[in-house]
Order: sequence, then C-alpha cells, then structure tokens
Amino acid sequence: MNKQNPFHGPAAFFLRRLSRFTIAAVVLSAAAAHAQPLLQGPAATVTADDVKAAAQAVPAASRDALLSRPENVQRQLQDLYVRRALAAEAERAGLDKDPLVAAQLRQARERVLSDARLAATALAATPADAVVAAAARDQYRASPEKFQAPAQTRARHILVSRSADGKAREKAEALLAQIKGGASFDELARKESADLPSARKGGDLGWIGAGTVVKEFEDALAALKTPGELSPVIETQFGFHVIRLDERRAAGVRSFDEARPDIEREIRTQAQQEARRAKLRELMDPVKPDTAAVEAFSNTFRKP
Repeated sequence: MNKQNPFHGPAAFFLRRLSRFTIAAVVLSAAAAHAQPLLQGPAATVTADDVKAAAQAVPAASRDALLSRPENVQRQLQDLYVRRALAAEAERAGLDKDPLVAAQLRQARERVLSDARLAATALAATPADAVVAAAARDQYRASPEKFQAPAQTRARHILVSRSADGKAREKAEALLAQIKGGASFDELARKESADLPSARKGGDLGWIGAGTVVKEFEDALAALKTPGELSPVIETQFGFHVIRLDERRAAGVRSFDEARPDIEREIRTQAQQEARRAKLRELMDPVKPDTAAVEAFSNTFRKP
C-alpha cells in the first residue's frame, strides 16, 4: 500500500491492461476449444478458459475478486470477442503473412511460453514448507531487532469509484446507512467495494502504519477511537470510502508468530528469484551479440 495507490487499483487496472495480453489469450485458446462457451457470435466463440487465460495479467490477489463480478467478466468477453473477430479478419486479409506481424505473433507465443517456463522453474526451486519454517525461525532468532514495528491500525473500508452519473457519493452514503442499520460490513465490501484485493477479504486492509495511505484516509482513520466505529463517507483521489476501525496496536517488536508470514514469504521469494536469475544466466552466458551487425542495424535509423 502506498500513497500513490494504497488500494492496489480497482477493476479499471485490469481493463486497461487486458488488451496487452489478448494476443496471448488467443494463442492459448486454441488448446482450450473444449471449454465452456460464455459468448458466441457469428465471428467467434469466447470460452471460460479464454477469460481465465486473459486474467493471468491480473495480480493473483485480485484475480478471484475480479472474476467474481459478472460485469467484469462481461467486459472481458466483449474485448476478447472483438479482438478474436478482428484477428480472423486480419488472417483472411493475409495480414498474418506480413513479416513484422508474423514476428509479433511469434513473440506473443514465445512470451507466454517463456513466462510459463520461468514460473515452473521458480516453483521447482521453492523450498519445502518445513525448510522454510526452520529458516524463518533462525532468521528471527538471529536478528529480532529487525522486526521492530511502528504503531499500526487495522481497518476495513468500502471504496466507491467515481461514476459518470455523479452518484458515487450517494451510493457510498447509502452503503453507510445500510451498515448502520445492521447490514454486514464484510458482505457489502465483498459485493460493492471497487478495491478488489480488500473486497475479497471483506474490506480488510490489514495493518496500516503512519504515512502509508493518503492523508484524507489517514486523518479519517485517526479520528476513530473505538473498534467497530464507522467513519462518515470520505473522499480521496480514489473515490469515496466508508471506513471501519478494527484494532490498534502500539509500537514494539513483533512476535515470531506475527512476523513469520512475512519472513516465510521473503524466503520463498528470494529462492524463486534466484532460480529465475540462474536460469537467465544459464541461457545468456554462452551468448555474444554481433556488435558490428548491431551497429549497422542502428545506423539505419539515424537521421542524417
């Protein structure tokens, strides 16, 4: 979480990036023709596997929450259908025979396969859970001072993104009224919040330290004194928020149980990253570019 985007980006993030991965999804879809059709038209069929393939562009933490909303799936289907229909038209027109287009298609396929290979390499290098647990405890015992934690607050929120009809604040106020009337904050967050990573956890933002969220949000959170207390609707650059205070904890050394998930995640991540780096070194060490050819190629793009 950071001041630029403490809520990890709502659904628009996925929709902006979807088209970048559509070629890859089309390449993969040939092997998934048996999957459940979700959209059929005169030009093409789009399946559940197509949608799941395109969703790989989204961080894993957001993926399920995103796909759990039918309106998001509908938008994905439309984008994939249009891309597939245009791709079919391009093939009929012979555009796939153009050398640059052919190279782009080849690179799209290679990108998907190379990413899959690196992911498999990283997975194979991940230490066993027992090894990770032992290493985590050793790290904690060796340097407990590294696990100092500042005062932190745990909270939940529901984010309502700005809308073209200008009724986002009105919707947020209605959600706040429902919660005050006894509706479940967690359920409304799962159903309504535009912050997908927290929405799938009932709006839970985890532990928040000073200076890690935008000022308007931090000020509203600071004004809450009692666990369970609700904020009024507040506005930030991301939209309109309803906030609930869950818990506060003072500064101090985190216990091993508190620090353990972060330590274990770091151990796994380091092992996976090193495996990826080693694989890249293995591939690149015997390779030497033709510097004269590179220079000649670059010269063709220099203006006189």
